[in-house]
Amino acid sequence: MTTDLQAGCVPGTTHHSHARCIVCGWANPLGLRLAFRLQPDGRVEATFGGNGICEGYPNRLHGGVISLLLDGAMTNCLFAHQCTAVTAKMEVKFRYPVKARVPAIVRAWIEKAYPPLYRMKAELEQEGQTKATASALFMEQPELDEEKAS
Repeated sequence: MTTDLQAGCVPGTTHHSHARCIVCGWANPLGLRLAFRLQPDGRVEATFGGNGICEGYPNRLHGGVISLLLDGAMTNCLFAHQCTAVTAKMEVKFRYPVKARVPAIVRAWIEKAYPPLYRMKAELEQEGQTKATASALFMEQPELDEEKAS
């Protein structure tokens, strides 16, 4: 499905205001540095390589990290559509345990756009199975484009 937002898409989703982001920032030495890719259908996706640092229970990815990955994917999806926004509300469904040391793919897309609000969806897939999903409401914050990272 093509949306009006897809008309002006730019390749990639790197955003200047997110240099220190824990999910996608290139300037954060502790960050995950996920590289989101814009897909032809307007979704974004990235691969989380997996690691033991983000464990909760043994060999299980911490639920907070799963939420972080899903939230970051939705934010980067909006960046790909030239929209700077923040999470207003998010619900995560943990369907199956996520293995900490196994790569996973995180995807996000715009479900409905009614600026300044955006309904977003995201999913985390591992070994061909959807392990977690998220629904969120984002609020556009264009003034964040003007702020300098400190």
